[in-house]
Amino acid sequence: MQRLQLSKRRLLCSNSPRGTTLVEMAVVFPLFILLVFGLVEFVRMGMVKQALSDAARAGCRRAALTSTLTHEDAEATIRRFLQSAISNSQDVEKCRVTITPENLSGMTSGVEITARVEVNYSDISWLVPGFLQNTVLQGQAIMKRE
Repeated sequence: MQRLQLSKRRLLCSNSPRGTTLVEMAVVFPLFILLVFGLVEFVRMGMVKQALSDAARAGCRRAALTSTLTHEDAEATIRRFLQSAISNSQDVEKCRVTITPENLSGMTSGVEITARVEVNYSDISWLVPGFLQNTVLQGQAIMKRE
């Protein structure tokens, strides 16, 4: 009888790691998942920023050529580049492209041409709609007309 009471006490006072592990997992796992998804979003933001800069450079290079007469040619180059760099084609349509000056025909050599590509990050976010709502990602390139 005394032995039975002793084993009951051991069961009640035992330091079972199963319960502790379960509680720790319940606290840590959501934080871990939040961290992983946050990292995915910030890496995507860096990727999109780089794609915007590269697209602006490609479009500005096209606009700087003497054979380019309209800014539509340079804008088409930018959108084609973004189409290959950004996975979702609908995201490319959300990008705003500005090329200054607009009239490239008859432009003299040495004039600076600026290509700027912008997009609101909340429009292209993968995971959370409205994430970083006021953040505008942009890429810009400046070159001189040949």
